[in-house]
Amino acid sequence: MVGKILRWIDEQTELVTFVKEFMEEPLAKGVGWPHVFGSAAMFLFVVQLCTGVLLMVYYVPSPDAAYESASFISRELPLGGLVRGLHHWGASFMLILVIIHMLQAFFWGAYKKPRQIIWVIGVLLLLVTMGLSFTGYLLPWDQKAYWATVVGTRIAGSVPMVGHYITALFRGGPDVGALTLTRFFALHVLIFPAVLIGLMVFHVAQVRKKGITPPWRRVDDEDSVSRPTLFYPDQVFKDAVVSVLLLGLLFAVAVLYPAHLEAKANPAAIGYVPRPEWYFLPNFELLKYVPTAWGEWGEFAGAAVVPGLAVLFLIVLPYLDRNPERLPRRRPLISVGAVAALGVLLYLGISGAKSGPPHAQLTPQQQRGQKVFLDLRCHSCHGINGGGGLEGQDLGPDGPRQPDTVAKVLRSPTAINPRSIMPPVPASLTKTDFQDLVAFVSAIDTTFRMPTEVIASQPHRPSSHQEENWFANHKYEVRKDPTLCGQCHEPTFCQSCHLKRRPDSHEKEWLKSHFGTAQERPEYCQVCHEENYCNSCHDRLMHTEDWMQRHSSASEVDREMCQECHKPDFCITCHGGTKPASHTKDWVYRHQGAQAAECSECHNTKTFCTACHEGARPESHKADWLTQHPSRAESKTKECATCHRTEFCSSCHGGIDLPHPPDWMLEHKAQASFAAGSVCFRCHEYNETCNKCHGAEMPEPASDTPH
Repeated sequence: MVGKILRWIDEQTELVTFVKEFMEEPLAKGVGWPHVFGSAAMFLFVVQLCTGVLLMVYYVPSPDAAYESASFISRELPLGGLVRGLHHWGASFMLILVIIHMLQAFFWGAYKKPRQIIWVIGVLLLLVTMGLSFTGYLLPWDQKAYWATVVGTRIAGSVPMVGHYITALFRGGPDVGALTLTRFFALHVLIFPAVLIGLMVFHVAQVRKKGITPPWRRVDDEDSVSRPTLFYPDQVFKDAVVSVLLLGLLFAVAVLYPAHLEAKANPAAIGYVPRPEWYFLPNFELLKYVPTAWGEWGEFAGAAVVPGLAVLFLIVLPYLDRNPERLPRRRPLISVGAVAALGVLLYLGISGAKSGPPHAQLTPQQQRGQKVFLDLRCHSCHGINGGGGLEGQDLGPDGPRQPDTVAKVLRSPTAINPRSIMPPVPASLTKTDFQDLVAFVSAIDTTFRMPTEVIASQPHRPSSHQEENWFANHKYEVRKDPTLCGQCHEPTFCQSCHLKRRPDSHEKEWLKSHFGTAQERPEYCQVCHEENYCNSCHDRLMHTEDWMQRHSSASEVDREMCQECHKPDFCITCHGGTKPASHTKDWVYRHQGAQAAECSECHNTKTFCTACHEGARPESHKADWLTQHPSRAESKTKECATCHRTEFCSSCHGGIDLPHPPDWMLEHKAQASFAAGSVCFRCHEYNETCNKCHGAEMPEPASDTPH
């Protein structure tokens, strides 16, 4: 049955005959394992096509969604990170194999007659492969992709006279933006693959027509070479083995080293220093050797003229080298030149890899601080010279910093910037870890780089945080699912922002109605507040039985909170402007007769009264106060009047002009007599005072004896 179908297909298309003839191509003696690189490069191109198609299913070529879609593929889509890793590393693998294949063709003399056009097509294939790599560079729309494209298109604009038009053609405008991304996407997925497939088909057809070059045979000695093997199964087996090994190696690299994705492209991140991929490093390094005095002409010479001349030499090489020998030692000039050129390329590439900006050497304490920095996910908001988050300040360009200032900001961000939304470091952070963190953040400057493992993975964001305006819309997400934020953030995180910015639910007079929401949907409050937050407020403000005793202190601390429910004249109704109605000017005279229950509405009678009376009397009324009060009452009349009226004195002095009127000495006998009620003895001790004048032994005088 299968045979009949194949015969029918062959009758209609002659495809079976074509495949059979192609597979049964006789191969020259010596063709074998060294000739697998071309087929391996084609196999990797097929892998690139397959993985590219899978990526296109989810990728969105627009600045608003390119990074988000790439992040979704890498971090959330099942096996998405593997597919992207295969595509990412497959590009480098393919370029390496194309270069190896060309080097083999060169040193084996396979570019010579009659295969000159095969070599030329191979050079064009190398250029298109590099074009594919360059245009695919921008598609993730991260920092590295964006700034590398900015540099690459700027170099293209260094061409005198027409450079501006070339740059505009690539960018679609003065800057790298949406048009640049769509143009690069079209080049990467449509134009370059179509051109590459066309060149590849033509390349293979020419190889099939003119045969694989016999190893080390002269140009005029190919006809005598025997052809003992066929392409199938001999060479196909070798190609298949190498392809399977390559695929396994590619899988291993993609799993062990996932395709990196830096922070989203930020045109304002001027501190970011872009670095090209390894295959552009020689050209990048070459620009350093161009005299600076040449200006734009020098950049044009290093970026376009020298590489252009090298490519032109490779294209015309088959027509310039007419030596029929293929052995490298029998064509020494071209072989030595090729080795020298390879040496220069390797030197430039290695120098370019080492010529990056200096990296800071971290002390042991700073290394520990860097770990704390990453553990606290500070890099989610803060970048370091372009690597990391974008919401917070990039810590690189403005460093280093004063440790005291850094410590103050870390403990209380709003102390420096009242509008800061940065949460303070957790209180659970140990003193040692805090000091290490301060040391690391203080030292960060332009020589620091975000750790490679962070750049490779980058802080993970949920899909809700991928939209550009997610921050403005997050309140609606919280309303839909109050527990959404709590999956990643502690309540203190929300409080750090809302401390100075209330959510819509906390508008004017919200306090009057919040208890209804808190009772029906307590999870709404718990999105931002912990349970003890409510308790800390209710303990001060709730109108429990003893609230009157506490309201004076609470009103001073939470005056604004009280005004959420009470108007200013509410206090006046009770206090009469300053004090309660009972506390008139003479209240202190009457307070002794007040009911204890009445006072206890505002005062804690146990502590309030004791503060004045010390249990019974004021502090001024000590045991001997009566002997001192005449002079005290005379000098501090106002002090006595605070508690006593003037009539109070009459209760003691009985209307007598006491103490000691001008003629008191004449009348003191009668006043000091026992019949007079011992008025003197209220202040004076009999024995001590009287004996000062009368003497201890003096008998008591007769009552009728004149003084």
